[in-house]
Amino acid sequence: QPSQANDPLAEEDEYGDDWAEPLPTQVAPTATPAPTVRSQYAGATPVVLDPVDKPTPTPVPKLAVAYTVYDAIKLGLSFEGPAGWLKDDSAADTFIIQNPNARIDYPATLTLRAQQVSTNYSSSDLKSIIKGMLDSIETAGFDRYEPSSTASRDLLGKSGVYANYEGTLNDGREVYGRVHAVCVDKVLYTIHLTAPRAQWNDYKEMVYDHMRDTLVIVK
Repeated sequence: QPSQANDPLAEEDEYGDDWAEPLPTQVAPTATPAPTVRSQYAGATPVVLDPVDKPTPTPVPKLAVAYTVYDAIKLGLSFEGPAGWLKDDSAADTFIIQNPNARIDYPATLTLRAQQVSTNYSSSDLKSIIKGMLDSIETAGFDRYEPSSTASRDLLGKSGVYANYEGTLNDGREVYGRVHAVCVDKVLYTIHLTAPRAQWNDYKEMVYDHMRDTLVIVK
């Protein structure tokens, strides 16, 4: 089954009840049958030994975050994010911060965009935007890619739509991600957080959740 971190159904949200369906269920591995005990050893309990060359799992480092304020002036937004991340605000409609000190093989990146639209988008419109973002992400070199369904969640004080995805890149790196969209006063805001799978819980809680709680529109 998909991990709890990537299943919108597993999250508790006070703002909405249009929950997403879980990601496709994976086939459970077939249990290995117990070894047959020869008659002369009947009554003895067989002991399963690990191979001597079994690799020791590398501990996943805990993400440590000190926050600072990021002013995305061109987007009219301000939020708190991890201090020391690399910032790219060269585009008129996009603001990006990226972890320069990733201790796993994939740099976490948070991307915010703002686009003027002709009307305030409905929930159906936002779902289409999210599905389009998920389709676009799939083309970015994935060997395996599994998006979730969409779900409702507030952003900037308005009802928005979000979804998760997980996958394995062509080079074998495993990633998780989240996309979120909301429309406020005829401005479409979209957010995309992508991070290494092994640290997704930390990035989701310490980066996405904190950004969402502190994100404000500034004039």
